[in-house]
Amino acid sequence: MKKQGWLAEFEALRGLSIVLLLILHSGILSLPFFGYSIAESSPYVKELLLGSFFFLAGYFFDMSWQKNKGGILSFFQSRFLRIFPPYWISLWLFTLSYFLRKRDLFVYILNLQIIFSPVYVKQLLTLWYISLLVVFYLVFGILVWKLRTNTQLALGSAISCLALYFLHRATGLFDPRFFVYFFIFVSGIFFFRFETIRTYLFSISFLSKSVLAAFGVASLWVVLAAEFKAPNILYILGVDLFILTWVLLWLSIFRTPIGNWKLWGFLSTASYIAYLLHRPIWEGARFYMQQVSWHDMIIFRATLASVIILILSYYLQLGYDRLLSSLNLKP
Repeated sequence: MKKQGWLAEFEALRGLSIVLLLILHSGILSLPFFGYSIAESSPYVKELLLGSFFFLAGYFFDMSWQKNKGGILSFFQSRFLRIFPPYWISLWLFTLSYFLRKRDLFVYILNLQIIFSPVYVKQLLTLWYISLLVVFYLVFGILVWKLRTNTQLALGSAISCLALYFLHRATGLFDPRFFVYFFIFVSGIFFFRFETIRTYLFSISFLSKSVLAAFGVASLWVVLAAEFKAPNILYILGVDLFILTWVLLWLSIFRTPIGNWKLWGFLSTASYIAYLLHRPIWEGARFYMQQVSWHDMIIFRATLASVIILILSYYLQLGYDRLLSSLNLKP
């Protein structure tokens, strides 16, 4: 079940993130918990799970690049096969319940909504993450191909982000969320590249990392209370500090025996397909369960429906991997 080259803590973090995503999207955090509202936890859950996904994407992007022997075209081909065919199926399912203009649909087929939304095309729930991931792969694929040293990559990343920010201000291109998670993706890349820094950060006491995580919570609370929005630099700093401190804390937790639970491998394998399919499946269930109250539907989504989605997604991912292998296309 474990993927070759994966470390247990990273696999566990991805597994945790998909569980948090299902919890968040199910709406169960909006329900009272022993008489108390926990709805205010939603922004923190959202940033942790999304930040974890983008951090891991950056980490394994660079790992895949370092192992790649076929050049940039081979690298992009492997990313394309991994992402696009399942994404197109999900997009088709989304269009059954969301009306999209033909012009917008072309952008979505190319997976470029993060560049054109929300000014030029309609935003589509959930799938924006896949689009941002694709754009990050394109941007950093070119950067790591052309820039050979870590210093060049850091400088090139900063210049690219700044240039795209001015383009955003002038034209409205690029969703503001691009700038929120840009540094998180970069951090994942350099976390892979600098083993000494990685070793040092993991060696910090758990108490110290917990204090840093508490400071991260405070930073996110401040920017939320101030009602800052992306791409405000203070908002980005507050969100990114929260993400990085909590990613470090959870990775450290998963370096204990907890991270070796087989459940995480199952969840990690299922994560991509589950991300793509959970909303369409929930929407289909709602159509056939119209007599069920909204409260009960939320409970159903967060429990039985999520378990079914994860099991289905696990076997669909295994089947897709085997299909690519049988066609000699698996990277």
